[in-house]
Amino acid sequence: MPATPPKAALPPPWIDERSARAQIAEVAREIYGRKLSGATDGNLSVRVGADRVVTTPSGVHKGRLTPERMVVVDLQGRVVGRPAAGADGKALKPSSELALHLAAYRARPDVGAVIHAHPPNAIAYTLAGGQLSETLVSEVVFACGQIATAPYTTPTTQQVPAMLAEYLRCYDVVMMLRHGSVTVGRDLDSALARLDALEHTAGIYCMVRMLGGAAPIAPAEVDRLFDLAHPQPPPYRTPGTGCPPPEAPAEADAALVAAVLRALGARS
Repeated sequence: MPATPPKAALPPPWIDERSARAQIAEVAREIYGRKLSGATDGNLSVRVGADRVVTTPSGVHKGRLTPERMVVVDLQGRVVGRPAAGADGKALKPSSELALHLAAYRARPDVGAVIHAHPPNAIAYTLAGGQLSETLVSEVVFACGQIATAPYTTPTTQQVPAMLAEYLRCYDVVMMLRHGSVTVGRDLDSALARLDALEHTAGIYCMVRMLGGAAPIAPAEVDRLFDLAHPQPPPYRTPGTGCPPPEAPAEADAALVAAVLRALGARS
C-alpha cells in the first residue's frame, strides 16, 4: 500500500466553476482597487477539479472583470467549454501568464488558487537590492513563511514557468525579479492573504531602509518562530528537498543589466 502523502500535499476541496468565477472577479477588483496591480496587469486562477482551471482572460480591465468573462482551461492550457467573449464579441484568450499558473498546479497538488500581481512596495524593495527573505518582523513568518525571490526571466515566455516551477514547489510566496509576485494557497482567500502580507511587509522594509536599516531577527529566534508557525516543516526548511535558495544571486542580476546595456549600445 502506498504511503499516505503529508497533509500539506493533499488536494484542496474543489469549488464549483460558478463559485470560482465569482470569487476571481471579486478578488481581481479588490487587487486593482488596492493598487496591487494595474488595470490589465497580473492574473488569477482557481482550480475547480483534477483537470480544470478557471482563469482571468488576457487584456481585460481587472476593475471591471465579471464572472462570465473568465476562461476555463485544462492543465495543458487548452480552452474547454464555451469560450468567453469580450465587449466586442470576440472570444477571450486565457491570461498570457497561464503557463505560470499551470506550473504551480502541477508542482503542488495542495494548491487550489494562484495570484500573480505587481505589488509596488515589494517590487521597489527588490529593485533597490533589498532582500525580502530577511526576517525583520515576526509576523511575516506566520503570514508568508519564507519569501523567495527568483532570478529574472522574460515575462510571458516559457522561461517563467520553467524557472518558477522549482520555486513554487517549495515556497508559497515568490517574487519574480523585475516583474511581480506569485502567491499560492489552498483557496483564493489564502493566496490573497499572502499577497497582502507580502506587500505590507515590503512597505515596512522600505521604510526601514529609508530610516537607515535594521538588524534581522536572530537565526535561533527565526527557527523558533517557524516551529510555532509551521508544525510540519515546509520543504525549504527540510534537508534534502533540493529547494532553490530564497534569494537570486546578485551577480545574476548584474549580468542581466550588463547584457541589456550591451544590447542598447549595439543599437546606437
